[in-house]
Amino acid sequence: MRVTPSFLDLFEAGFEQVNRFIAALVAASIGVFALLIPLDLFLRKVGWGNLPWLHEGAEYGLYVGVFLSAAWVLNKGAHVRVDIIIAALPDRVALRLERMLDIAGALLCAVMCYCGVAGTISEYAFGTLPDKDLRIPNWYMLLVFGLSFALLTVEFLLRYRRAGKASAVASSDAGF
Repeated sequence: MRVTPSFLDLFEAGFEQVNRFIAALVAASIGVFALLIPLDLFLRKVGWGNLPWLHEGAEYGLYVGVFLSAAWVLNKGAHVRVDIIIAALPDRVALRLERMLDIAGALLCAVMCYCGVAGTISEYAFGTLPDKDLRIPNWYMLLVFGLSFALLTVEFLLRYRRAGKASAVASSDAGF
């Protein structure tokens, strides 16, 4: 008998693809900066100039990368996690607690998403710019913040769903 995947199964698979794509972009950006920093040092050393935007570009790149890849990190279980209590509880109770924490995480991330979107709208309306060489409007950075917390909200809800399946067990395993 063939089982047809539900809409939520398809959504989860698509969401995982999006997170994987974001993680690949973040990895590529780190690789690019790993090449550009020695190039900048070389250009300075031989007196051919420099890349004056590089340090601020790396700062923005790290900010965007850390925030947007957070949902992927959460999905992989590679985030900081202290589960002394969950490990000490019986499996059924631990699974229930883990699901409650997933809902709490989703709610907290939804609030942070709202704050990020509200801040984005405010910064867009005011048109504020940072006092830096790279004058990227502040609303772009707050948009990344809001989007990252929207992704985290979805990931927490998907974790809740996965923990509710009959085959789910509470686990302290983490990593790749």
